[in-house]
Amino acid sequence: MSRAVPTLIYNPGGPEEQVFVIGDTAVTIGRAEDQAICIPHRSLSRSQARIEPSEGRFFIVDLQSKNGTYVNGARIQRREIRSGDTITLGDLDLLFTVDAESSTSTSLRPQAIRPLTHTAIDRLVGETRPGSAGGRPSAEARLQILIEVANLLPVSDDIDTLLRKVLDLIFQILDVDRGVILLVNEATGRLDRRAVRTSQPLPDDEPIFSQNIVDYVLRKSVAALFADAVLDPRLDAARSVVAQSIRASMCVPLKPKDDIIGVLYVDNLSAAHVFTEPDLEFLVAFAGQAAVAVKNASLYRRLERETVERMQLVLDAKLASLSGMVAGIAHEIRNPLNFMNNFADIAAELARDLVEDLRAQEARLDPGALARIEENMAQLRESMGRITQNGRRADAIIKRMLQHARRPSGERAMADLNAVVDESVRLARAGAQGGDLDVRVVAAYDPGIGSVEMARLDMGRVFLNVVDNALYAMRQKKRDRGAGYAPELSVRTADQGEQVEVRIRDNGVGIPSNVAARIFEPFFTTKPPGEGTGLGLSLSREIVVQGHQGTMRVEGEEGEYTEFVITLPKREDTALPSRA
Repeated sequence: MSRAVPTLIYNPGGPEEQVFVIGDTAVTIGRAEDQAICIPHRSLSRSQARIEPSEGRFFIVDLQSKNGTYVNGARIQRREIRSGDTITLGDLDLLFTVDAESSTSTSLRPQAIRPLTHTAIDRLVGETRPGSAGGRPSAEARLQILIEVANLLPVSDDIDTLLRKVLDLIFQILDVDRGVILLVNEATGRLDRRAVRTSQPLPDDEPIFSQNIVDYVLRKSVAALFADAVLDPRLDAARSVVAQSIRASMCVPLKPKDDIIGVLYVDNLSAAHVFTEPDLEFLVAFAGQAAVAVKNASLYRRLERETVERMQLVLDAKLASLSGMVAGIAHEIRNPLNFMNNFADIAAELARDLVEDLRAQEARLDPGALARIEENMAQLRESMGRITQNGRRADAIIKRMLQHARRPSGERAMADLNAVVDESVRLARAGAQGGDLDVRVVAAYDPGIGSVEMARLDMGRVFLNVVDNALYAMRQKKRDRGAGYAPELSVRTADQGEQVEVRIRDNGVGIPSNVAARIFEPFFTTKPPGEGTGLGLSLSREIVVQGHQGTMRVEGEEGEYTEFVITLPKREDTALPSRA
């Protein structure tokens, strides 16, 4: 049987530790003797603050004190407090905890605990001196490490690299055998192992931290030091401590503000009492800065993702508007166009019928007049044929415009980029009109790329459009050069760290500089009337740049080659699986 026991702890883990139990009624705190919690310290007002229980929740109210009341560094008038919050009254820090009190089991009691509040630099510097016993690092070295952590604070979205650097710095300053950083998975609420460092190689399946100690730190929301964990009788139930032969350990929550986002755990397997209370003080200050850096990196990545999503919505809206416009144009044009095509066919049939009727009356007509009439009828049939041919070409243009304006689902997911590019090349070659172009394809796909986050259908359309243009350019050059020309299409992908690059190059008619400057403009095309809409590359660039936060550019030389270069961010956030 257990019940929640709210307490205030003054100087937790220190020789002057005092624990004040808060009951079910409001209690006041101050230096006057009539206060429910009396702490005779000159920085406190006679009546400083009041803690009010309310249906299982607790609130602290400032009583117009001279130095103010603070919760986790923020000045308040009235605020709800939670277990693990640090309450600052005057110059004093008190730790507020709400624990389950049980008569059937004993709880962990580390050698020292510390509230998660800012540690003054002079306090850290005063803990050690250069050349101190035991070869401990100097205060200057500790301070330098904190400065290095502060240099990590500029916004970055590479969380895993940041975490590895944090562990590297810890190994420089403390006598650590193993270190691990666990972060809370926002989707599951569980701790995931994100960064690990050990002084000696360990098997992949070997646990690298004590789950019992981590749970204690999370529950209490305090930093904890265990001087000799394996021999501590209070850790009998912690099998991980015994099995791993953990001698000394420290564990600190990563708490940039109100919520814990993870845990920093270090231990030593060879010697007990290698960590001291000054070490714990340093680790608290270190973890505080690291937590801010991790939070900044998470916020940066979230902001970047939201920006991409907003730009994707803008792109969808623009393309939807274009689709509506094209559909309207097609509706208005198709009706008269159909009439033109139909009447052209009818006129051609009538001309043929008229010629046949005249031939039936050939004996009654003047031969010269009949010849002139037949010649005019032939010209009329030829004109009707050209009207029908161009009408069908106009209809094909409308269909292409509708295809360009039609939007796929646009759903983003991890996809094999090499497979998407290869499929687009095969589809473009299969769909190319005419069999007079034998193209040699030189493909070099980087196997290290792996999966890339993308809207697969959108990007497939981009690559298909680029390859279509390449085939057209090579077909034009083939007609000019004849058999002496060998068409070649080069397709390459490359892993460039946080992004990937796709290069599609043809040795067709090339591209002059004045055309390259306008190639991505809507409705700009170098193809003859009726063979291009000028929308393909414009929409492709919007999909790449606005829809995927990538880049798309063209390089080339007139008469020699054209090369499109597309880069895409990977945007992959991998996490190591958690192990206890």
